Amino acid sequence: MATVTSMSIKRFICSSMNPKIGLSPRSFQLKTREESIRFPVSSVQYTSSSLSLKKNYLSKSLIVASIHRAEPEVVTEDTWDEYVLGSDIPVIVEFWASWCGPCRMVHREIEEIANEYAGKIKCYKLRADVEFKVAEKYGVKAVPIVLFFKNGEQSESVIGTMPKHVYTAAIDKLLSPSS
Repeated sequence: MATVTSMSIKRFICSSMNPKIGLSPRSFQLKTREESIRFPVSSVQYTSSSLSLKKNYLSKSLIVASIHRAEPEVVTEDTWDEYVLGSDIPVIVEFWASWCGPCRMVHREIEEIANEYAGKIKCYKLRADVEFKVAEKYGVKAVPIVLFFKNGEQSESVIGTMPKHVYTAAIDKLLSPSS
């Protein structure tokens, strides 16, 4: 489950939906990056106490909160020194490839970690099949792999698809004053 980092409220009037979009007048479909959410609107009514009129119904309308999640930024060979080695706080870098199924699972874990540890660590992702010079420099032979950096030096790595607690344990070790 994602942690909400910022939220904006949008009002969609379902009765004015364009039929060319392919949506029925009885439902409104919101497509997000990862999932498709379907809202029935035939019986949705909201009373608005903030309006001066009592029992003012906004029928056939839907108020949707769009959630923006923190997502790891992309790092490249050109930005590696600045973003990773030059960082003043610990950094984790997920090495992935577009054709790699397990990489998608690791990416979800890293997104959650980016939300939970916002401000304490920086999270980046690097396409190992495109930025192969950086991958080669750090001995990345297979993906997914997550490398942990502190003070510009690699301190730890996690190879393969692991549960979230494995990554958080490595991060907690990285954030401890003794390391």
